[in-house]
Amino acid sequence: MSIVSVQRALVILRHMATSPNGVSVRETARALGYNPSIVQKSMQALVSQDFAIQDAITQHYSLGPAALQVGLAGLAKSELRQVARPHLERLAATTRETALLGIRLGDHAIYVDKVISPNEIRLDPPVGAVRPFNCTAIGKALLAYMPAEEMERLAHSGAFVTATTNSVTDLTALKLEMERVRERGIAIDREEFALGAMCVAALVRNHEGVVVASVNVSGPVQRMQLAENEHIAQVIAAAKAISAALGYRG
Repeated sequence: MSIVSVQRALVILRHMATSPNGVSVRETARALGYNPSIVQKSMQALVSQDFAIQDAITQHYSLGPAALQVGLAGLAKSELRQVARPHLERLAATTRETALLGIRLGDHAIYVDKVISPNEIRLDPPVGAVRPFNCTAIGKALLAYMPAEEMERLAHSGAFVTATTNSVTDLTALKLEMERVRERGIAIDREEFALGAMCVAALVRNHEGVVVASVNVSGPVQRMQLAENEHIAQVIAAAKAISAALGYRG
């Protein structure tokens, strides 16, 4: 691969990363001013190395697992993760449940850091695991501050999933729940993604007031319910502390 080919592939990869629904060869060629056949070859090269994946139905390309691994490696050194880490450790220590940090990645939320519970029976999702917005606390905290038209797009694209019988996918019902999330400043998943699990999450803002992440605690539902009010207060406090450390003064 020549230097020009590498540069072109990286430009295409960056374009792909900014498109939550994936990109087509024609659209990418038009947006970047490249020949469609060249874009096709670059896309295929990215797919061969797992930096991109192609949807079998839409034929659109989106980021692949290798791109996510590289991104997470970079994120490990980023300000967000470095700033949040001690607060996650404190949150896990005070609640004795698993504390997690999540961000948006396209049409999903993704865990980028965690501190596991000291209890033998605990939740321990892997860093890098993607989660739907509609039925997870970490996802709902992010979803609540998205524009209405973005929620509608997610609903129509199939991003809202039925993981358990408690999952909510109806757009009207979700909008009402997002209003409650904004009013309370907290999102709760009561066995909506996994039976037997409960999660509580709050959002994190940066110095510009932009929502950049959500932080949560997760654990067995029976244990979480016993200390629900305490967990809510501790998660909100952790989210506020991380936001303040990022420069948020709201």
